[in-house]
Amino acid sequence: MFIKTTPSPAKGLLIAAGLLLSAGWLSPSSAAAAIPAPGAVSTPAHPLTAPDLEAWLDGLVPTALNTAQTPGAVVVVVKDGQVLLEKGYGYADYEKRTPVDPRSTLFRPGSTSKLFTWTAVMQLVEEGKINLDADVNAYLDFKTPARNGLPVTMRQLMTHRGGFSETAKDLVSFGAPPPPLGEVLKRYVPPRIFDPQDGPGYSNYGAALAGYIVQRVSGQSFDDYIAQHIFLPLDMGHSTFQQPLPLAMQPHMSAGYDTWDKPGAGFEIVDVSPAGGLSATGDDMAHFMIAHLQLGRYGNGQILQAQTAQTMQTSIIKSFPDLDGNALGFYQQNINGHRVIAHAGDLNYFHSDLSLFLDDHVGLFVSVNARGKDGLGEFLRNSLFDGFADRYFPGAPPSLGRLDPAVAKAHAAMIAGAYISTRRSDSTFVSLVKLVSPTVVTANADGTISAAPAGQQEKFYEIKPFLWQELGGHDRIEATVANGKVVRWSSDSAAPIFIYLRPSGLAATGLETPLALAAMVLLILTALLWPGVALVRWRCGKAFPLTGPRATAYRLVRLCAALGLVAVGLWCAVLDIISATNGADVDILLHAAQLTALLAFVGGLGAAGWNLAMVFKEAASWFAKVYALLLAAAFGMMVWIALAYHLIGVSSQY
Repeated sequence: MFIKTTPSPAKGLLIAAGLLLSAGWLSPSSAAAAIPAPGAVSTPAHPLTAPDLEAWLDGLVPTALNTAQTPGAVVVVVKDGQVLLEKGYGYADYEKRTPVDPRSTLFRPGSTSKLFTWTAVMQLVEEGKINLDADVNAYLDFKTPARNGLPVTMRQLMTHRGGFSETAKDLVSFGAPPPPLGEVLKRYVPPRIFDPQDGPGYSNYGAALAGYIVQRVSGQSFDDYIAQHIFLPLDMGHSTFQQPLPLAMQPHMSAGYDTWDKPGAGFEIVDVSPAGGLSATGDDMAHFMIAHLQLGRYGNGQILQAQTAQTMQTSIIKSFPDLDGNALGFYQQNINGHRVIAHAGDLNYFHSDLSLFLDDHVGLFVSVNARGKDGLGEFLRNSLFDGFADRYFPGAPPSLGRLDPAVAKAHAAMIAGAYISTRRSDSTFVSLVKLVSPTVVTANADGTISAAPAGQQEKFYEIKPFLWQELGGHDRIEATVANGKVVRWSSDSAAPIFIYLRPSGLAATGLETPLALAAMVLLILTALLWPGVALVRWRCGKAFPLTGPRATAYRLVRLCAALGLVAVGLWCAVLDIISATNGADVDILLHAAQLTALLAFVGGLGAAGWNLAMVFKEAASWFAKVYALLLAAAFGMMVWIALAYHLIGVSSQY
């Protein structure tokens, strides 16, 4: 759900910005000569019974938690309207050795909370209070912008096609209760940067906007509406959107961790609560899954009419014909030929996934309370879902084979290159991610391609034109070709969330990042060598050889290079604070970084231009001329980066 960064000033501003969306996932190796069947397996399914399931989980989860250095997890499976198995593993409090209890221990489902928001929206659709295809401004007390003359609709919000630029501010803090939801949403209305037909671009802002509409249309606070209209009829007595938690619930809240020996900063306050503010037990999440699997019904409670629930599950919008798409609020997670709708969720310390096997009447909910060593705790839920599906709902391997090797190599070459995603920022310094962390597709010598569509590097082989199957896995990549070029692509794992597009402008040439890094290196060397050369000159008793305006220009351009290092350090500090998501006010530091970048890079460009003029005017050595020219080019490049990626300005939004 949220962006987490760990920049280091020593690595420089560009590398730090790249860490905004980086992920260190493992990459399997495989031999091209022997292509095994994809993730679907042909072995007979195990019977999905409580004894078999518990034995399988008991053999998997404790070992996985130990390897990942993750304190605890909860796993819940429902089947045919009943809880088949719910079990806690490990500890809710590692220091106190408090065990996880699926009926009383509260976990934070993160963005899985959005399913409650979308359910509430559909309840109000049933009542005729919300029209899925109307301009959402009709329900708001402020305005969202039009895009090419067209407004945002609730259907677009539910399928992440509102086109909003990504935001990182006002997501997670610690301690104080969140500000009123409307206040948070009105502080900064992000621009819309793509059209609905361009595909989804996952948006926490869009989901929070939907929650605010629920609040305004219903006349109740969002928290109270969910409690009365969803929690109460589903007997979810251990669930709440209140932040901080009510006093009675606080003793039952699992602690959150980085790893079991590194506790988190405390209870995470999600300022945009409808996008991820839920706290719930595994048992309560079972009730919610059963209700959706039974088309809105749980016991004597009915939260949706059957037709409405079915509409949520079957109104599928796809960006690619062969890949998974978006349902209304859920997204598809089909596997082994079985229909699955799902929603995952991530906070800093909790990582969850909810999956509904529609035709099999089975639901799976998993949540862990730490990211774990090298992110292994976070990845546990993915491995558990795949293993669960392969064990209990295996499918026959695809009958499609590989394309002709020459064709496969040609198509691999067509898709190869760097891409940006529709989930991005174009209007704040978060856009730096596009510069240093593009997603790269590599064409391999054997005709396969390598890519990380959802963060994990994998190898794919082509099974039909411009459709690739993950080697030894379930994921697939599909590309769109226009005028003989691949213009966009995505995968089953990513397509409901974002689409990958070719960058434009200088970035499209592949030169922008190398030029920016070269410029930074030159300015760093200039700043560091300046005092070093002066010291050597002093030790050797040699006077400074330049006088007059040229001496002033020489010193000024080097002063700006040194100031550039300060700007880099300030920007890294800003990113470091944001990465901690600790709610600290970074506005003063942010404005200091913006001002320093202005003085360093724009001022440096002016100084470098003056220095260049002085060097050529006084007929200096060829080395001095070349160096002065390179300095002017370096400052020019940094001005380009600073303006293009919003490092200069007065806005405190991000």
